[in-house]
Amino acid sequence: MKAKHQLIGGFFELEVQPKNVSHHSNAIALTNGRACLSLILQHIQPQKVWVPFYTCDALLQPLQQHQIPYEFYAINPALELERSLSLGNDEYLIYINYFGLKMEYIDRLITTYGDRLILDNTQAFFEQGNGKNWAFNSARKFFGVPDGGYLYVPDSHLALRDADYKPNTAIEYQHLVDRMLGKQQQAYQEFVSAEQALSSDVQGMSILAQSLLATVDYESVIQKRRENFGLYHEAFQHLNLLVNGLDITDEVVPFHYPLYLKDTIDRRSLYRHHIFVPTLWQDTLNRGIEGFTFEQEFTQHLLPLPLDHRYGMAEVNAVISALRGILPESL
Repeated sequence: MKAKHQLIGGFFELEVQPKNVSHHSNAIALTNGRACLSLILQHIQPQKVWVPFYTCDALLQPLQQHQIPYEFYAINPALELERSLSLGNDEYLIYINYFGLKMEYIDRLITTYGDRLILDNTQAFFEQGNGKNWAFNSARKFFGVPDGGYLYVPDSHLALRDADYKPNTAIEYQHLVDRMLGKQQQAYQEFVSAEQALSSDVQGMSILAQSLLATVDYESVIQKRRENFGLYHEAFQHLNLLVNGLDITDEVVPFHYPLYLKDTIDRRSLYRHHIFVPTLWQDTLNRGIEGFTFEQEFTQHLLPLPLDHRYGMAEVNAVISALRGILPESL
């Protein structure tokens, strides 16, 4: 178990592990998910893109940068399209693989939309391309690296893989080192600065990120995430309003355990137990757009519980115990 009072959850410290494995050798390695989307948009030049309202504003940045019209669509409590969309000429659909747990539903979307589906796998790092649709992920959301995202292209656009993308050198990594050294507060401020410095410019992944990712024991990471998810699910599935919307199979690798409750929980109470649970995504509450009531309620009621490879049974049980202690009696 981690040292007493060390924060459970949040971003990653610098990590080096003694194994050389590549998980995305057939993808284009760029700086982040936004850069991947930016390259897609530059290449396909769509007339319009449909975007889920339940997303962060970072996903909109490449669309705004390239002045591409977009329209929000609603999702239902199963985290699926509220209604089927009939795409016009040169229109595309972005769908987010929420928590890495929507692969069965995505298979149906691929059948319907083919290469006009742009799959945001930033919460599903381990999913690889299938040659049928566009897909991209984000390494920073899963590992202690300064940048990194992998882009998969449809088979009809493989020429994109032959292009030369100069590696990113404008990286910030001090937050990774300082968190590893236990300087949590200082590291957090550096983390915020590093996140703000990221852009959607198309550049190759930094050499530092490539080197660090080459050391990851991916099979161990996958196993840890699945085991931790199982512990949370055993404890909270009877309370989780989202259970019927999750494709919980042996093949998926979850991002968080998404605990969707009928009441809101004061996250500061968890932080007092040295547990950080983020809000995904606060941007949905600040857009000033009518409708999308489910997405806004989901933002407020969802607790994405940390389950990554830094933690084992002791940490997960600590989160479960702390959460049980603050849950309303009505639950």
